[in-house]
Amino acid sequence: MILLTVCAFTAVYGQNYIYRGSQNAEQNPPAADTSTVIPKAPSLDSALLGQNIISILEKDSYGEGEVNIFQSGAIASGMNRYLQYNKTKKISGYRVRIFFDNKRTARTQSEECARSFSAEYPDIGVYRQYENPYFKVTVGDFRTKSDAMKFMNSIKNKYPGVFLVRETINYPL
Repeated sequence: MILLTVCAFTAVYGQNYIYRGSQNAEQNPPAADTSTVIPKAPSLDSALLGQNIISILEKDSYGEGEVNIFQSGAIASGMNRYLQYNKTKKISGYRVRIFFDNKRTARTQSEECARSFSAEYPDIGVYRQYENPYFKVTVGDFRTKSDAMKFMNSIKNKYPGVFLVRETINYPL
């Protein structure tokens, strides 16, 4: 039983330590000298911040395993309350600008651009604004630049002049 516990501890926490000492510490970490072991800070994935991890895990994806979650109703209702409370919160993030122009026809072109994008991508927010003298259409609420770039590359064929902008975005749900 003790051996099983030690093996489980090593499998779970073994990669979260940095060994200090000799130059070959990574190849030959000290076995007996535990005073040289310094815990490494765990890395966090900010892309999941503010999202309902339980609903993400419950989604079925082809080629992946099955996850069954058994939880009390208080946890689910607490998570829903947390997401509803933060719905109006604004945070710094990225959006993709799909239209930017100041011609005479820019108003109608921006309206048409926003309408066609909403029809094609109904789950992604569209934000149309006028800042003298430009009409602008930006889309999405991306917390990370990599997520915004991935989306931008996926729509580049349809909207060739797209680019990223750093803006205050709606709290992602």
